[in-house]
Amino acid sequence: MTQQLPTHARIVIIGGGIVGCSTAYHLTQIGHTDVVLLERKELGCGTTWAAAGLVAQLRQNREMTNLAKYATQLYPALEAETGVATGYVTTGALGVCQTEDRRREWLRGSAMASAFGIEMTEISLKEAEDMVPGLSTQGLVSVFYLPNDGQTNPLDTTRALITGARMRGTKVFEDTAVTDIKVKKGAVCGVSTEHGDIGCEVVINCAGIWGRDVGKMANVSVPLYAAEHMHAVTQPIKGLKKIFPCVRDFDGRTYFKAENGAILFGGFEALAKPWGMKGIPKDFKFTELSEDWEQFSPFMECGLQRFPDLETAEIRHLSNVPESFTPDNAFMVGEAPGIKNFFVGCGMNSVGIASAAGCGRALAQWVDQGYPEEQLWPVDIRRYFHWQMNTRYVHDRVKETVGILYEHHYPNRQRTTARPVICSPFHDRLARHGACFSMLAGWERADWFAPPSVEPVHTYSWGRANWFPCQKEEHLAVRDTVGMYDLTSMHNYLVQGPDAEAVLQKICANDVAVPAGTVVYTPILNDHGGFESDLTVTRFSEDSFFIVTALGTGVRDFDYIQRRIPESARATITDVTHGYAMLAVMGPNARNLLATLTAADLSNAAFPFRTARQIDLGYARPWALRVTYVGELGWELYIPTGFAVPVFDAVMEAGKKFGLRLVGMQAVNSLRMESGYRHWETEIGPEDSPYEAGLGFCVNLDKGDFIGREALLRQKEKGITRKLAIFTLEDHEPLLLRSEPIFRNGEHVSEVTSGAYAFKLGSSIGMGYLRQPDGITNDWVLSGTYEILVEGKKYPARVHLKSPYDPKNERPKM
Repeated sequence: MTQQLPTHARIVIIGGGIVGCSTAYHLTQIGHTDVVLLERKELGCGTTWAAAGLVAQLRQNREMTNLAKYATQLYPALEAETGVATGYVTTGALGVCQTEDRRREWLRGSAMASAFGIEMTEISLKEAEDMVPGLSTQGLVSVFYLPNDGQTNPLDTTRALITGARMRGTKVFEDTAVTDIKVKKGAVCGVSTEHGDIGCEVVINCAGIWGRDVGKMANVSVPLYAAEHMHAVTQPIKGLKKIFPCVRDFDGRTYFKAENGAILFGGFEALAKPWGMKGIPKDFKFTELSEDWEQFSPFMECGLQRFPDLETAEIRHLSNVPESFTPDNAFMVGEAPGIKNFFVGCGMNSVGIASAAGCGRALAQWVDQGYPEEQLWPVDIRRYFHWQMNTRYVHDRVKETVGILYEHHYPNRQRTTARPVICSPFHDRLARHGACFSMLAGWERADWFAPPSVEPVHTYSWGRANWFPCQKEEHLAVRDTVGMYDLTSMHNYLVQGPDAEAVLQKICANDVAVPAGTVVYTPILNDHGGFESDLTVTRFSEDSFFIVTALGTGVRDFDYIQRRIPESARATITDVTHGYAMLAVMGPNARNLLATLTAADLSNAAFPFRTARQIDLGYARPWALRVTYVGELGWELYIPTGFAVPVFDAVMEAGKKFGLRLVGMQAVNSLRMESGYRHWETEIGPEDSPYEAGLGFCVNLDKGDFIGREALLRQKEKGITRKLAIFTLEDHEPLLLRSEPIFRNGEHVSEVTSGAYAFKLGSSIGMGYLRQPDGITNDWVLSGTYEILVEGKKYPARVHLKSPYDPKNERPKM
């Protein structure tokens, strides 16, 4: 280090890989010049330097795709701005399919690509061989071509980004390891390094494989772990083009790219090797690990199938470098929960080169204005829980995570490692009744129930999976008799204190100044009027409110509310999730069943919809909330955890004469879809307003000021240009999942936000936003002729403004 370390900077970035350099570049591009980047050794020396440099655009949703598409625009343009060439080349890419199942996956991907503005077509095997001399298509059933994918030189691209950042004021300090992060009053205020301290207002953790250790310095959970990642490079092969489309063989778990007349190939094995159990060596810099030809053998086998010339080609080098992976194979970006102004951009899961441009831009926007321009929940750091810092958990999960990128991405695909972590009190009871468990955020949840003759194991498919018949029976039980499901995993908070009502009135869009014993469904909005969450608020007493929200957004929602409780307010929020177990008893017979277990009056007159009471039930006194997420009469029972199992047994015994059936999460989802109930992240998110989502009834503009009110007033005055509609397919066979393109009068207008099979209606059902720039009306929506593209074929669809099942939502109020 030759420069003098400053004593203060507004923003400090930790980590000089491509993500850190991209973040510095984008911060300075929007006007932040007081930026310091600290790198423990040399820029790009951790994992960036060894990356293959592939830039694939298509990702799991529109937002992630847009991040990757941005790289194809930025990287070629950097040389003109900075004078540093990135080596970016538009090569195109081929996705090859060894099985019909893989082809079905790529057909769905092709439809997504079209909807997201990416060119992607199915081509013949001969066309593929003509594009890539030396490629063998023997054993393939199909090939898909993406002409605009590319590749770049990772180190050159990193140098170009940091050159642009330096041109606008960023100061870079290499050989400067961070040793601590200083926090004061819940916000970062500086960093300590081996060469001195720097005071600052913002810290951004872009430390790559060191990211989890840097997170620990601020007590922030950054669940990532390093795994060995290998690729080999051959000597030049005669007849091979210097540039040809990247070839991705997901079935063989291997990719191939041109490397100056040679082939670079590597992949993502099903069982990876975690690395760094004893820590990362202090002198780690441009470091390669020992060769492991046995671990590399699956890629070699696939290579010999796809490129027969590899049998006689000489391998010039086998590279083995650790990369960071996360539990769900998606990177982390955003402001960390529980601490202000500590941002994260790491855990790139081997897509760091393709995602660094968009990730850096999103972080810069987040720091600058408090939010990114696009909804980034799939990679938001707040999807993770504090317990996921657990070393054994991330170590065990990373063995499986590496392979996720190239596995079959079947609907409802479950992870098998690092389980179980969290079990509800009913877990063993559910298992005895044939539960096949799914896992979300560590929670084991009954996904579906197998009859005695069926093994409770997931068998995946792009069609009707093995649980489809069981799901149907559970679904219809709730519609026709009564069902019970365990949702102990829902997150519960208590907001308490003399100012609790005032705090929640400011945060919630609906009116929560209600009598004790009232349940309020309410959005929580941002300043633009978009959904930050939707949840229920139950008033327990004058100064105590019980909040129930989804498992997946538990950290995000708690953090969002906590940050908005003023320091001067006499109010607190407490997470009481593990203090309650929850059973939902739903269906036409729910009242009669529960009436055999309690003396409480459950009639409509005494216990109307959206009422909460503490009732005697068996030997316990749970809170009974008359609400529903499945569109039927029923109660959610919040039972103190120690009392939970006897209540379960009592309900099961009493339910025998009422046709009670246990219900899993697959049926809960299809029930909510059939009833037209929205789900945060799919139907509603930060860019969607209640009026656009058809949830204007849960907004109270007359109650006084609340976050998002001004935006809603403006929207109400101007009218909306987007509207969420419901679609059912006329053909009963195809399945809607998510992101299928929707066509109106032959023109692509939208995509399915989420889909399921509506067993009572007897067809697939999905939702999607329709757009009309001049102002959207119900007549315009209903006047169109609609089709939905599923696996390469368009199917006629009927449009509905409300669910065709119980459009007036009368059944929950029976």
